[in-house]
Amino acid sequence: MVTQKPLKTAQDYLDAADREFENANALAATEHLWEAITCTLKAVAEEKGWEYDANHLFPVVEKLAGIDGKGDDVLQSTYLAAKTFPSKPRYGYFVWEDGDSHWMRRVTHEFISTVQELAGRSQ
Repeated sequence: MVTQKPLKTAQDYLDAADREFENANALAATEHLWEAITCTLKAVAEEKGWEYDANHLFPVVEKLAGIDGKGDDVLQSTYLAAKTFPSKPRYGYFVWEDGDSHWMRRVTHEFISTVQELAGRSQ
């Protein structure tokens, strides 16, 4: 299972995202959500001894998706969608009224939970 320090760091990013959303700073919030995801993926890769490029973590997602033998497209597509989170407020596509903040939070939490679950299965 992923060690407590990286999980704490990911949780710190999630908490920071919540604070930024509360302060109506969508750009900072979405950047923190993305950092929580990348922190979790790096921690898993390091724990498993997988080589990875910190700027290109999709291969880590692919390895995790292949753990249960199903080739989880949801995990891969979620990663790619989350990667665009900071672009949405930066380019004006983030809409508070549409619940974008709630959706992004939920997607991030579900992604991290799935990564942790799959990482635990591969031991």
